[in-house]
Amino acid sequence: MRCFIAINLDSSVKAEIKDFILQNHLNQKFEGIKWVRPENFHITLAFLGEITDEDILSVKNMLESVASKHASFPIELSGTGFFPNIKNPKVFWLGIKEQPILLKLKQDIDRGLTECNIQYDRKPFSPHLTIGRFKTPLIIKPETVKIQDFKASFLVTEIFLMKSELFSDGPLYTELYSFKLG
Repeated sequence: MRCFIAINLDSSVKAEIKDFILQNHLNQKFEGIKWVRPENFHITLAFLGEITDEDILSVKNMLESVASKHASFPIELSGTGFFPNIKNPKVFWLGIKEQPILLKLKQDIDRGLTECNIQYDRKPFSPHLTIGRFKTPLIIKPETVKIQDFKASFLVTEIFLMKSELFSDGPLYTELYSFKLG
């Protein structure tokens, strides 16, 4: 089963992001972008890839333990950007203001995955929220990037172990388990 660990967003924040895309006419500014469906908006804490049922049980137990040691915390979304960069955009994202509690949660999850001998994507953690992916190379003009700044915040009260199924019309994410913080 293809899985990842994530923070989900409040439905109100998902609606704000959808409005931001529409109000800034981003679908016209960035031709060739595949927008993430609002129901799929999330912040990835760890991408696990294909894991076994036995691994899922290990991850579940580890996340219960990690979540119990962390209190709820706020996240502030602010700004936009591109991965890897504006000259070669593959991903269009919303930024996350630096939050030490988020970084500590990520460190504890990584440590737990390592202790459970679960393989996961170990690239450096750059907190962001992907809202679009470019399917074809695109040259972005500087005036195109001048868009209204996005700002929203929400309280993180739980983390999730999610299943990801890939389909021709986009991925389907299903919550396997949720873990209340604190």
